[in-house]
Formats: sequence, C-alpha cells, structure tokens
Amino acid sequence: MVTLRFVFNQNKLEQAGKTEDEMLAPMREHAKKYEIAEPEPGFFAKDGENAMCVIGMFIPEITRKDVHYLDYLDEWTFDVDGEVEDCIKESRDWISHHERRYAG
Repeated sequence: MVTLRFVFNQNKLEQAGKTEDEMLAPMREHAKKYEIAEPEPGFFAKDGENAMCVIGMFIPEITRKDVHYLDYLDEWTFDVDGEVEDCIKESRDWISHHERRYAG
C-alpha cells in the first residue's frame, strides 16, 4: 500500500486566507485521474503495481508549481509499505540543492 498524507497548519492557512480544501484540490484532481482513493481528508492511498509512481509523481509536481506550498504543511508523508519519507524535508533539501546548482 502506498499513501500520501497532508497535515496543514490551520493558523498559516487562515492567515493566508486559504482553506484546506483549496490546498488539497490539486491532489484531488490528480487522484481522480489516477484512481487514487482519499479514505479520509488529506490521506490518499493506492495499492498495486503502479501505486508508488502515480502517487509519488505528485510531490515534485506541486512543489515545482508552488514552492510555498510547503510553508502551509505541518506534516507531509509518503509511505510505501511502511517505509516513510518526510516530503517536506526531502522537497526542501532537493530545492536547496538545485538552487545552489543552478545559481551563477
């Protein structure tokens, strides 16, 4: 089973005039396209041979579109059969590495 969990900081969303539904809308569209279930708000799950790919591809997609997306999250985890990755940390590390690589 592959899952992707979003836990938003409600205070930061409120201060920015955003809602959790608004922030989850891109993932919900992605989920419809790839038949990914959302058994509870902000928790997406899929089983099967392409599950890791179709769920995981959303992570770089949303952070490329809006790096500030990370600022509204308290927790963002990608779990592949019990192997859990912190998407906030990994995304920030990747962005930091590539900013240095392409600067100058």
